Amino acid sequence: MTNDTQVDEVKKNEVSNTIDRKEFMRQVGLSFGAIMLMNCLQSCGDGGEIPDPNPAGTTGKVDFTININDATYSSLKTKGNAVVVKAQNVIIARVNDTNGTWIAVDSRCTHELTTINYRASSNDFLCPNHGSTFAATGAATKGPATAALTRFNTSFDATNNTLRVFA
Repeated sequence: MTNDTQVDEVKKNEVSNTIDRKEFMRQVGLSFGAIMLMNCLQSCGDGGEIPDPNPAGTTGKVDFTININDATYSSLKTKGNAVVVKAQNVIIARVNDTNGTWIAVDSRCTHELTTINYRASSNDFLCPNHGSTFAATGAATKGPATAALTRFNTSFDATNNTLRVFA
């Protein structure tokens, strides 16, 4: 075998062990797509979004007033009912006690930010996603959530039927 033949043989072996740029980009694209799909399938938060890895709740800058005569909030006239104020990420509940006490907490479960529900029968909050429960104080009482909900102050003006929720 001549020197030129040996060089040609080596070049053929080198070519067969490499991929061209187009094939490389195709494989990178498929890998990236697979990773993105896996993240999308793993998310089980409300709306199918990937949950925040560090859900911190609200910023503490909550301060708004609702009128319970307004049709949106009129269910709060009855003890044991609750409403979610989505724009503020707050759930307001009217406790089924003699005073009709008001509770306002962050409406997002601290596990994966799913909107929670108020349960008047046990005066607590339940996450429908994974079953986490929270006391009326906002404390996590059953996991997988371990962090408490942010609780807000309330002030009811019976004359005007308005409820102020603030941090």
